[in-house]
Amino acid sequence: MTEKKVHDILIMVNCSYSQKSAERGSHAMKKKSNGKFAAFRSAVLEVIGEAWQSRNTPFKIQRNGNELTIIGYKSSLLPRIEIPGKINGLPVRTIAARAFVNCPFLEEVRIADGVEIIEPNAFSSCMHLTKVFMGDSVSVIGRNAFFECKYLYCVELSPSLKEIESRAFFGCTGLRDIDLPDGIERIGDQAFCGCTKLKSIHIPLALKQLHRSAFENCRALDHIFIEKGSYADRVFSESEFYRKKLRYIPRI
Repeated sequence: MTEKKVHDILIMVNCSYSQKSAERGSHAMKKKSNGKFAAFRSAVLEVIGEAWQSRNTPFKIQRNGNELTIIGYKSSLLPRIEIPGKINGLPVRTIAARAFVNCPFLEEVRIADGVEIIEPNAFSSCMHLTKVFMGDSVSVIGRNAFFECKYLYCVELSPSLKEIESRAFFGCTGLRDIDLPDGIERIGDQAFCGCTKLKSIHIPLALKQLHRSAFENCRALDHIFIEKGSYADRVFSESEFYRKKLRYIPRI
């Protein structure tokens, strides 16, 4: 958006207001309209300003108070992207639901420190996505976030991650291994269901909630490393299928 375009929009808004004010006639009505128009013009300017400031980024953004959310992408998006922790001095906290869903050419994503939440379906069905690297601040991966990203084989999770929601990595058939951070507390139902090449997993002691279907249909899964007597041990020991795959590690 050029400066001339911004100027033209403001003229259009002012003209619209002047025309409506002339039609009203009452001084009290004009005074009331002044306040409404001022608020309206302020909102228009804020939207225009955000569009102007984000013109050089490949992302569509939304401002929420003093924070930003990535809500989509522009045609200038490249196959390998880094989602920044800040844009024009404002922190980026969230990747919105469906922000990159079905993105046909996305291959690699790097998420900078500062981003905290990946919302549901944010990257689902990105058929060419192969690598995801998360910074130190991501705490929640929403449901279906990487649903059926079939060629995703390399994922580096954030050390701050607390929750992997339902079906977050459902059907990621290229995924061979994944390191869960020590502080992970919840893994939702079918979180890794259908990851047919996943061979082993280490379940940290901090885990407080684990659905039995979290690793359903992971046909290559041979080793589940856990601490004896842990919450995960109690969950997996209830299933004959999982029980024979348990490998106990000494508690330090």
